Amino acid sequence: MRVSELGRRSGVSVASIKYYLREGLLPAGVQTATNQAVYSDQHVRRLRLIRSLVDIGGLSISHVRATLAAVDDESTSLHDAFGSVMHGLDKPPPDNEAAEVAAAYREVQEWLSVKDWHIEPDAPAQYRLAELVATLRRFDFPTALTDFDGAAETAERTAEVEVKYARAMPDRTTAVETMLIGTVVLERALVEVRRLALEAVSFRIDGSAHALTPPESS
Repeated sequence: MRVSELGRRSGVSVASIKYYLREGLLPAGVQTATNQAVYSDQHVRRLRLIRSLVDIGGLSISHVRATLAAVDDESTSLHDAFGSVMHGLDKPPPDNEAAEVAAAYREVQEWLSVKDWHIEPDAPAQYRLAELVATLRRFDFPTALTDFDGAAETAERTAEVEVKYARAMPDRTTAVETMLIGTVVLERALVEVRRLALEAVSFRIDGSAHALTPPESS
């Protein structure tokens, strides 16, 4: 297909496609003339992946480039590619942590050890969790890592399904892409479900409070 059809099928403008080609995010098409190339269904899939990372995941172009490099690097194992994808979705930890964040990070490490979760030392998510716990405590939320045990058990069951599904894909690139999309999109979906639950519970409690309040006498 020509670039115009690629744009129609992917929902990405021709200008954006050319930008992604220049930035090395999208592989070049097969050259058919000096200023013409043809593209395949793989280009459609890659464009949809790029747009998901940018629009839903909120990643910068540089982060998208680094993440896609992990997708395309055939020399790394599938597990290491998954790890690169996970790590690429978050910013690295700062050089100097506040004392309260450092204390929370040590608690995170102990919690992970108890759960027997093997996490690479440079995985950003453990630092982000420590930052979030420290922030909750600053606002007087009585937060302990064990408060997340139930969520962790649910997340582990979901992750097992996700990883097995991704590994069952017909090729390595599709497997890593599947894991990447599952991480970015499913995470957002779970966040939105929680927000909906908060609103629903607030409405229910507010309604119960009104039901218990006697009407004012005239």
